[in-house]
Amino acid sequence: MVLSNINIFEYLGIILVLLILTIILLATTAVVLGYYLIKKNKILFPKLSLYITNNFYSILLKIFLLVGTEDTFYKVASEFYNRYYCESFKKAKNKILILPHCLRDLKCPGKLGVDGIECLFCSKCPVGEIIKVAKENGYEVYIVPGSTFLKRLVKEKNPDGVFAVACYNDLFHGMNSLSRKNIPIQGQLLMKDGCILTLVDVEELINRLKNKPC
Repeated sequence: MVLSNINIFEYLGIILVLLILTIILLATTAVVLGYYLIKKNKILFPKLSLYITNNFYSILLKIFLLVGTEDTFYKVASEFYNRYYCESFKKAKNKILILPHCLRDLKCPGKLGVDGIECLFCSKCPVGEIIKVAKENGYEVYIVPGSTFLKRLVKEKNPDGVFAVACYNDLFHGMNSLSRKNIPIQGQLLMKDGCILTLVDVEELINRLKNKPC
């Protein structure tokens, strides 16, 4: 009985060591691939990179914090998604653009409805201009108050491509969630976050909506 117990603990120890080594290997690989993306502007081993980013991002973040910042990690990971899904996004026929409610002016007259906040094109903020360009280029546009709202919209509208504007944290987690559903995605970071009176590079966003989403 004693020998049997010893054998069990030995096997458990071996399994634990192998698991730790596997995680370290995956994390190290992801860091190297991320570094190559930043320096060379290319993706090495796309499928492997996608699998690691989709499923081990919490571990990657902890390791990345040893050499960088949380925002930098989210920026690199979001840029990876942009590049990975570039070509498949271009082929999407039922695309939606997701805008955060925090881009609105404090005196925005728009009201919250079933499909998000309705823009009245009052010109108090750039949202109206962005919506006009997006619709001219085949996007349905939704101004959403949060991630739960986005999940419901995606389920109901069943898009084959999603372009989202958000802050570092929200953009990455939204792209990660959509990627795990195999929905082609593109994202653009806010220039200023804070959940109120945020800013986006309108010129860049409009150019991406018109010509080059990625």
